[in-house]
Amino acid sequence: MDFPPQFASPLILLLISPVVLGGLYAIRRGVSKYLILSRVIILSLLIIALASPFTMGITTVKDDAPRITVLTDQTMSMDLFKKDTGQIIYEAIKSKTPTTFKKFAGMTSPVGDEVIGASENNNIVLVSDGNANYGKDLSDAITFVSKSGTRVFAVNQKLLHNDMSVEIAGAKNLILGNENTFNIVVRQAGNNARYRLDVKIDDKPVSLPESSNVVQTEKLKTIQFSYIFTTLGTHRVEAVITPQSDDWFPTNNKFYKAVYVVPKPKALVISDDTGSSLYQIVESLYAVDRVSSIPDDLSKYRVVIIDNMGAGMLGAVSLKNYVAGGGGLVVVGGDASYDKGNYNNSPVEAMLPIISRAAEYKGGRNIVIVIDASGSMFSSDATTGISAIGLIDANAINIVRKISRDSNVGIVTFGANISSSPLLTMSKEVNRAALESFIREITPSSLTDPTDLDRGLLSAEELLNSVSGTKEVIVFSDGIIDPDSAISDFEKIKAAALELKSMNIKMHFFQILLSYETKKEPGKLYNELAIVAGADSAIVLNPDERASVVIGIEAEPEPTTTETPEVTYEYPIAALESNHFITKYVNITASVTGYNDVTPKLGADRLVVTTKGKPIITTWGFGLGRVVAFTTDNGAGMTMWAPAVYSGENSRLVSGMINWAIGDPRGKEGVVVQAEDIWGGTPGRVIVRSNTVPQVQFDKKDIALSSTGPTTYETTINPDKEGFHDLSGYGIAVNYPIEYRDVGFNDELKTIIESNGGRVYEEDGVEGLLFMDIKEKATRTVEAPQSEKEPFLLAALILFLAEVIIRRIKDYRKDRPKIEDNLPRAEPVEAAAEGTE
Repeated sequence: MDFPPQFASPLILLLISPVVLGGLYAIRRGVSKYLILSRVIILSLLIIALASPFTMGITTVKDDAPRITVLTDQTMSMDLFKKDTGQIIYEAIKSKTPTTFKKFAGMTSPVGDEVIGASENNNIVLVSDGNANYGKDLSDAITFVSKSGTRVFAVNQKLLHNDMSVEIAGAKNLILGNENTFNIVVRQAGNNARYRLDVKIDDKPVSLPESSNVVQTEKLKTIQFSYIFTTLGTHRVEAVITPQSDDWFPTNNKFYKAVYVVPKPKALVISDDTGSSLYQIVESLYAVDRVSSIPDDLSKYRVVIIDNMGAGMLGAVSLKNYVAGGGGLVVVGGDASYDKGNYNNSPVEAMLPIISRAAEYKGGRNIVIVIDASGSMFSSDATTGISAIGLIDANAINIVRKISRDSNVGIVTFGANISSSPLLTMSKEVNRAALESFIREITPSSLTDPTDLDRGLLSAEELLNSVSGTKEVIVFSDGIIDPDSAISDFEKIKAAALELKSMNIKMHFFQILLSYETKKEPGKLYNELAIVAGADSAIVLNPDERASVVIGIEAEPEPTTTETPEVTYEYPIAALESNHFITKYVNITASVTGYNDVTPKLGADRLVVTTKGKPIITTWGFGLGRVVAFTTDNGAGMTMWAPAVYSGENSRLVSGMINWAIGDPRGKEGVVVQAEDIWGGTPGRVIVRSNTVPQVQFDKKDIALSSTGPTTYETTINPDKEGFHDLSGYGIAVNYPIEYRDVGFNDELKTIIESNGGRVYEEDGVEGLLFMDIKEKATRTVEAPQSEKEPFLLAALILFLAEVIIRRIKDYRKDRPKIEDNLPRAEPVEAAAEGTE
């Protein structure tokens, strides 16, 4: 039973007072105090039971007449299917069980929002193509409602018509004279499309590997082509498909893309090797300066590339200031770099997304973030308005967003109550979203909430007991432990920390500062606690600092350096994250014969790995800049680990990681406009960077800007005409509404629904199978009051029986006659003899 229980009739508890007073009166009159105490306790227990104690618990309920909502999608993309399927299903089942019919329509598909809105019933039958393009992610929505007991079913309708859509995917800002890759993405609703594809750049036709009479049997086909721009400024790219088979919507057969070409950005290469494959690629793509050591002033460079250099040859101070201020950094491995170049625990390593030593791969990290939700978290900075709990939440969310996909993360809060989330895998975006939502809801309940950190640590230990591998606890607090509180309270916290330490759980303690204070010393007791737990000290964070950048993960037990594999072996590499800018649309076929054995830090993204999980490309953000750790060599020299990475399509990984590190290749001087192309009917965001108040025109008309920072201005635009537009010389393309991009039934919907306990039906036979399946699965969990009378009644009965037994034993002993009194008396033998004579 959970304590304390609630009471249906709490006023009845007032009867305990006269019972106690009557007992005291009886004791004063000489009645046995033990008897009176027993009777008072028994009567009190009976009164408590009479007050109907209860607790809220989870109960599973079986529905004989399950409630059903038929949710029908009637947005524009559904014109490819029968319009009345949802109505037919509703008519077929409404007489069998309580059924509601709902529909939504328009030029966007907020399917996830509609699923959440329909979850008041316990079963949802979704008649939709599953292509959500607005609002809540559909996978997140279905997972969310399933946790509250609502099952989602769906119908895979037969297509009445096929349809095709075209899109151009590629970077917006391009570099003059470089070979730029564009991806033409053609989608279809069915499985048999024939069309002609034509592409024009600045109204001039482009030769394609496939253009006339394309036959497409897959739902999504990508056709790549390359183009070298020879002039600066805005350029216009158009792709048109001319259908030669069934195609329902003509509006999505043409796509516009505006690109902006800039001069080659300046790159600094720190290397002694000018003959490597790496240097040849870099020299062909950027305006390169090569030096053997890092100069003090790096401000004129958009990216710094360090090629196989030892840590002792690198100026960490100037490099750190450069990257933190927005510069890009790419560090390439080799026989003098990373684990072979004394990077471990060096100032340079602090900027990198890896630790330069090996760790046994144990299937990812297991991390519990412990958040202080005590009363002191209400405090905020008077100048900025930033609250302590807000800064803690920002740090926790940053870790959840950036941690690698093979990790597990849980959340524990301590304050008036202890609450926790499950330990969730980060390979699913829905789990990241669930943890973010959990964190955002954390808030202290009152100013007097205690700092029960010991309970928080022990709850974190419970979460980590269920997993194996590297285990870590990250504590966020304001570092305030009251020195006037009972000594035993702090000793309890230390005991909890020592218990976790004994379980080989690594702990990090972060103290949040509300403002930029000159003294960055952690609280005395908080720092003492961190040292007891095995850390060097507690770490103090300014408002703009993030814990994910400050710390890395150390392997347990202490790892030993692994020798670089022999050249005689080959290690195929593959993309671990295929949707990142660096890896998207790249067909990786290369192998490496060697690598630097490193360990990714907390918050880093492993993008490319060997098939055994060893990192090859790892990225993260450091301050305002971007950092890439490329842990194989430059393709030349004595080692020649990775020549295949620098040839053919694999070489796009090299240019991709450098371009990602650069970000926007334009300089920081003057007025810099940044805006992506727009889907019709969807507002577009415009960001302008300028040291003075800029004057910006959209199609030769002034637009108002709002200041969002010292040198940053923003606005939104929503043009109603498709085609190309001008934003003070920066091209913007407006395309068909996004509703027409994804066509046909979304095959991922089946996986999402079945993983959450539902089912997807084919249109034929759905009416007969649907209701039987829903009724069979119609169990739901509800939070309902559960009576807690029985423990009190049982306690009263046991106490009463014990009293009766004890009294009986006493009475028996008191009244039992002596044995010798009951025996017959014998006459003396001699006296009897004399009498006979």
